[in-house]
Amino acid sequence: MTEDARRAVANRLISWMESTADDVASINGRRPRPRPPELKAAQDALLKTRAPAAQKQAITKATRDMWARSGIREALGSDPEFMGFSSAFNMAAHAVLVRHRLEPQTFDLIVQPFRDAGFDFDQEA
Repeated sequence: MTEDARRAVANRLISWMESTADDVASINGRRPRPRPPELKAAQDALLKTRAPAAQKQAITKATRDMWARSGIREALGSDPEFMGFSSAFNMAAHAVLVRHRLEPQTFDLIVQPFRDAGFDFDQEA
């Protein structure tokens, strides 16, 4: 998948999240709690994998705008729930940008709650 295709998938993920904001509690419920060791290891690997600064900045801005418009923070009902959910979502968006540099199982662990909720990470834009 090319850099442009990865960026398009990340943007599609953001649009999908905004369009499914009414179902955010169900999606949030798919996050494993507590985080299993293999998910922690996958997230650590992701944090060590850098995305191009311009891409990461564009995705961060789009995500921040989506949080402001969507009402997801209010739907989750508490700051800790929103912080956990937004962190998982931001990691999924970052994982899309660097997917070509991650082990497949690392990528799968990070995006699993959103894939289980119906987002297709393999479909190019």
